[in-house]
Amino acid sequence: MSELTADIQSWMADGHFTRVDQVEIFYRIQGEPKEHLPWLVCFHGFPTSSWDWHLLLPSLSKTHRVLVFDFPGYGLSGKPVERDYSLVRQLDAAEALFDLLGISEFDLLAHDMGNSVACELLRRREQGGYRFSLRSLTLLNGGIYMEMHRPLFTQRLLRTPVVGAIAARLTSWRMFQLQYPRVYADPSQFDEFHYRSQWSLLLNNGGRRTLHKIAGYMRERTRMGEQWTGPLHRLELPLKVIWGKEDSIAVYGIAEKLCELNRSATLDTLEGVGHYPQLEAPERVLAAMGS
Repeated sequence: MSELTADIQSWMADGHFTRVDQVEIFYRIQGEPKEHLPWLVCFHGFPTSSWDWHLLLPSLSKTHRVLVFDFPGYGLSGKPVERDYSLVRQLDAAEALFDLLGISEFDLLAHDMGNSVACELLRRREQGGYRFSLRSLTLLNGGIYMEMHRPLFTQRLLRTPVVGAIAARLTSWRMFQLQYPRVYADPSQFDEFHYRSQWSLLLNNGGRRTLHKIAGYMRERTRMGEQWTGPLHRLELPLKVIWGKEDSIAVYGIAEKLCELNRSATLDTLEGVGHYPQLEAPERVLAAMGS
């Protein structure tokens, strides 16, 4: 069950591996290197990977040169047990990759956990002297306000100290089958091969050993609080919020609250869509993005 599926092996074959911030990172660049095309960087969520963006890439690459990558601890990237998986460190790795690829200015698309990494980016930017130029931000479903976040049972276990390590070791295909499909508004939209692909990415590179470590970002998000949400509320750049309304984890009220607190944000509501709009309704996400 842990072997990479054919789809994931093909996805990996068209990407690259590099070492930044003391860890091996998997990344892909979609789109020709044309000077007039701006960069679009995509931050994926927990517990998945950059493969979440694969349905959007053909269209996004018509207007941007797109960078997708797996954060340390996720997907095809390295998952060293001794590493610090705080979101502050995750952004350090991302920025090291930007430097390596010569990316200095970009639009940002983020989902789930990636939203909080984006908030750390905004915090650094607001402090002044930030060496990268952010052009715009687009957010998909994510638990920006932890008091409104409704994690799955397995997520609650994984984020709990001590218990999380035990739960990670006991994680099984059967448990994954019972829990993970609940993130979608219509789980039957996806076949077993899709779920096997996501499972194989989770287990790749010894993922059970670090699953509880990467889940710790939920506690970090609570600790950071206003330090992360404040810069998002004050953001003066173009901010798009695209939300699957039937999300039972990052509930729709999160999107409404964000747009109340940042009046310049635009909200596109996707009826009948759950936690993964980019997989459940890619064409509607592209339309909302204007792609």
